Amino acid sequence: MSGGADSMRDGVGEIDRLSIMGSIVSRMNGFLYRCRNDAEFTMIFMEGAVECVTGYACQAFTGDAGRSYAGIIHPDDAGSVDAAVAAAVAARANWEVDYRILRADGAEQWVHESGGAVYGADGKAICLEGVVIDVNTKKTRELESSAALLQQVGATSQEIIANTGAILRILQTLQLLALNARIEAARAGEYGAGFTVVATEIKTLADESGVSAERITRLSEELQGMLRKQA
Repeated sequence: MSGGADSMRDGVGEIDRLSIMGSIVSRMNGFLYRCRNDAEFTMIFMEGAVECVTGYACQAFTGDAGRSYAGIIHPDDAGSVDAAVAAAVAARANWEVDYRILRADGAEQWVHESGGAVYGADGKAICLEGVVIDVNTKKTRELESSAALLQQVGATSQEIIANTGAILRILQTLQLLALNARIEAARAGEYGAGFTVVATEIKTLADESGVSAERITRLSEELQGMLRKQA
């Protein structure tokens, strides 16, 4: 009787709890799962919008067909998913990972997974469980925003390179003028001493500014290279 009393203490019985849980899951833009701790992530249980997210019926993964969930993870993201799960299991912690799946219709779908391991009496992870949520719209917007930002930074960097190039040409002209001024000052003898000082100062300023401008150009070119790799 005490167990029954405990289960009804908050006014919600076990059957009601299951009903509430089912109602909540039905509203999710994703699904709950439990799978074996194997390379294929062999599904034991799935509940929620499995077909909406993956394009496959739930039974495709949990039924006799036994479709591999790992098999629909995008090949480019499979390594990061495996690494996130392995690290969390080793640390007896939960994992959070974004990755793409390949839907039944061939389209790519971004999902976010939060999960953790279920451990046996021997301390080994026997199952994995968690929730997979559709984040395709959010992730697509983030990627588009990042791409736009990279493009903007790239354009700004190109402008910096162009302007720095113009500065370098001006500095080269100043260096040439300074050289000519020293030559003329030498010809003028003692009357050209003042011009020599001015010419020397101009050359020093041009040399120092030229080094800085060249450094800016080099850094901008390195930035361009990094942006191209990210594209």
